[in-house]
Amino acid sequence: MKLQHVEIARSPDRPGHVRLNGVVRYDRPRDGRAEETCWYEVPDAFAGDLSTSGNPWLAGLLPVAVSIGEPLVIARPVDAMLLDNVHDLMAIWHVWYPHRVPVAIEADVTPSFAPPEPGAPAPGRPARRTALFFSGGVDSFCTALRARSSPIDDLLLVLGSFDLVGATPASLDRVRAKLEIAADAIGKTLVPIATNQMRTRMAECDPRNLGGTPMLAAAALALERRYARVLVSASCDLDFIVPTGAHPLIPPLMSTSGTRFDEEGIAMTRIEKTAIVARCDAALAALRVCFMSGDETNCMQCVKCIRTATTLEALGVLGRATGFGGGTLDPARVARATVVDASDRHYLVDLPDFCREHGRPDLARAVERALARSRLHDPFRPLVRWLRRFPVVGPATRWLEARVQDSPVPTRRSP
Repeated sequence: MKLQHVEIARSPDRPGHVRLNGVVRYDRPRDGRAEETCWYEVPDAFAGDLSTSGNPWLAGLLPVAVSIGEPLVIARPVDAMLLDNVHDLMAIWHVWYPHRVPVAIEADVTPSFAPPEPGAPAPGRPARRTALFFSGGVDSFCTALRARSSPIDDLLLVLGSFDLVGATPASLDRVRAKLEIAADAIGKTLVPIATNQMRTRMAECDPRNLGGTPMLAAAALALERRYARVLVSASCDLDFIVPTGAHPLIPPLMSTSGTRFDEEGIAMTRIEKTAIVARCDAALAALRVCFMSGDETNCMQCVKCIRTATTLEALGVLGRATGFGGGTLDPARVARATVVDASDRHYLVDLPDFCREHGRPDLARAVERALARSRLHDPFRPLVRWLRRFPVVGPATRWLEARVQDSPVPTRRSP
């Protein structure tokens, strides 16, 4: 596969926005198409910071090349540090997932102090700003709110990837508007970056376990002329680190000689982070943790919503977290939570003691009931996953799961 050329052009869809386009050609076509365009779109205010180097494309396309087993050719100069780093990253992936075999990479290295190419934007001053990837969730809000000696200037909101891939333009606008208000309130600049990553073959690279951090890094490197440092909020803690696309080893390997990526917050538990967020009304008003809703709200059905709402309820601030529907949390809803993943279980086991310490033994008992039911159902999960694959019995299986869990049938909200 080859990144053939890169250009900066006006957005065809949104007035006042510009796009960084990259045309990628594959050795093996899919559905009769051998070529596609990936893009990153920003408001005009940030157009001068867009980069025409090969760095964002090396970061974003690497997991695709490894997933489909094609050599990667980047027809733009790339940073020497990043090129060295991605070979280390492929070696790590191969240890974690032996079927992910490193691929050959062909790219010219950016020469030091090279003059700008004809037609390229003037280099201006070296990047000096610090950015934070910002989804509006507990991890990123905590990083944005913590006291620090080196300030965070910008909050990078990547739209159109991961949980927001199926969102309508109206839903994305509401997410952006809500987080912009919160960013203003805490003295940061929100920098929205829209992308079609998940509508390209990047979606095939298993973002959860392989491509997650490189895909985010690609969006930040699209603005590499602006940033000397980019922070990634840890989504795990020291007691639960597993090989995934968000592993703390990966962000530093996305670094270039001009832009450093750092992971932050891995020494904190999720409850500790939520307690920091709970002290800021602006954060509570904009808090968005749900991967199911597809918009600025929280579904209050998935376990991620339930565990966050439980912590906020024990702290007495859930009513101010408007994205969770307002009001109080019924312990019966907590007890019905469906706990499947080991990560969800890990983040729930500390909640009973926390709830009792804050005078909510009813919530503690509800969490314990949810965990006990989860352990009871674990032996049957492989069979359930197998039955879901069949069109006829799949819907009936999901209905039966909901009845056994005594919970609503899980659905994804229409954005």
